Amino acid sequence: MKNHLKNIDYPLFVIILLLASVGIVMVYSASFVFAGIDPEISDPAYFFKRQRLWLIVGFIFFALVSLFSYRKLGNFIPFFVLVTIFLLILVLIPGVGVTRNEATRWLSLGPILLQPSEIAKVAMVLYFAKAYTNKQDKLHHFGKGVMPPLIILMFVFGLIVLQPDLGTATSILIPCGVILVFAGIRFRHLFLLGGAVLAGVLLLIFTEGYRMERLTGFLDPFSDPSGEDYQLVHSLIAIASGEVTGVGLSNSVQKAGFLPEAHTDFIMSVIAEELGLLGVLFVIGLYIAFMFKGIMIAKRATDQFGQLLAYGITFQIISQALINLGAVSGLMPITGITLPLVSYGGSSMLITFFLLGILMNIAIKGNIRRRGMETKKESAGQTAQAR
Repeated sequence: MKNHLKNIDYPLFVIILLLASVGIVMVYSASFVFAGIDPEISDPAYFFKRQRLWLIVGFIFFALVSLFSYRKLGNFIPFFVLVTIFLLILVLIPGVGVTRNEATRWLSLGPILLQPSEIAKVAMVLYFAKAYTNKQDKLHHFGKGVMPPLIILMFVFGLIVLQPDLGTATSILIPCGVILVFAGIRFRHLFLLGGAVLAGVLLLIFTEGYRMERLTGFLDPFSDPSGEDYQLVHSLIAIASGEVTGVGLSNSVQKAGFLPEAHTDFIMSVIAEELGLLGVLFVIGLYIAFMFKGIMIAKRATDQFGQLLAYGITFQIISQALINLGAVSGLMPITGITLPLVSYGGSSMLITFFLLGILMNIAIKGNIRRRGMETKKESAGQTAQAR
């Protein structure tokens, strides 16, 4: 325990703490008006209190997982994947899955709504990192080495698309693709897979009317400001209103009934309006710092599994942030993806902390080995001098 505490990656911890702190403040600011006037809630601090609870539980998760060896997680991966698939199927059963906004993505556990697609993010990153670590000697062979894990991924992808939730399904593909790159598969295999994924996603978009509306709508949102593009229009108004320094914390106009999901998917719009460009750059800067820190942790990992896992976790969180930022700024279609550690949400918060706990454990293992090697070098140098 003491050895682990001495080797905590404090820069990583500070980045996580800062993002979570921005999140809890902005969730309150973005939600207190809506929560106060909603007759079913009538408590301005309702979402703040719940987010605070999720943060406390999340940090406990983070602490426990960071002390648990990531190598031992490898023994539970098959079970974890099977449970994930079972839950994703359960969601699709009529009367079992909970439907909101014409999407069935949740399971009700009393007062808690569980989103299995969030669990799938962890399961697929763990599975891919372990599978391609074990298949290092077969990666030159597409059928025997590369393809088997992809079948599981496509099955999970399909179950999530059926909810329907193409945004989350796509966000799972990105870190898995990153793991494939760093695992060392052949370029031609990577090129073919990338083309197949792109073609598949475009097909899913073109064959579904509402997806086509989102794809074309974000290109010219003001053509339908009160219809499909309502959220994006008010998001852009919020961003423009903030200018450089913002209108002041808690002074957002758009959150007062104009911008739906202000405390979840569109929390960055409220940050832009209240804290301005400076606030946005601060949050983006934290994600950039996290990305570089995650890459550094991956490079210092003590084994291939840890390295691939660190890359997967880092780019799972970064890809989710990029998709969210792209949606609220009008650079990408709206997908319903939350901003990691900042947006309101229980399932996504706990899963993010679980992933970060694994990343911290990989960092701790790497720091222990690096400092051990430095100690040996110092001892060898002192011995040489004594002679």
